[in-house]
Amino acid sequence: MFCSGNVPESFPAMPGTRQRFIEVSDTEWERVTELARLAGESVRRFLIRRATAREVVSVAVLRRAMREILILSSLEVYRTRELVAGERFDQVALAVDTWLEKEDDLAHLADPGAANRWRAR
Repeated sequence: MFCSGNVPESFPAMPGTRQRFIEVSDTEWERVTELARLAGESVRRFLIRRATAREVVSVAVLRRAMREILILSSLEVYRTRELVAGERFDQVALAVDTWLEKEDDLAHLADPGAANRWRAR
């Protein structure tokens, strides 16, 4: 499926621009259009913004943060098992997993209300 095309003749092109075409699957197109709708943007504007946006956090920083999280998590699992509190750890982990599943998208987790939603669960 083409993501653009069949543009009416009466639709004026912006100066210095021309049409470009890409092929996407129906599933990909549905996802893109849904994300654009959720962002309150046209598909065109959404794709351009996402493709040209600078990374908010560099890959190196994300990798370091993930490393630290995994280290702390592993140490906490070890500590709770040593204290024979493993069942409580499993209960907390299940609560977090349930909440994360409900939150769905990482972009949703990054919004300012995510911490409040976690506290209010």
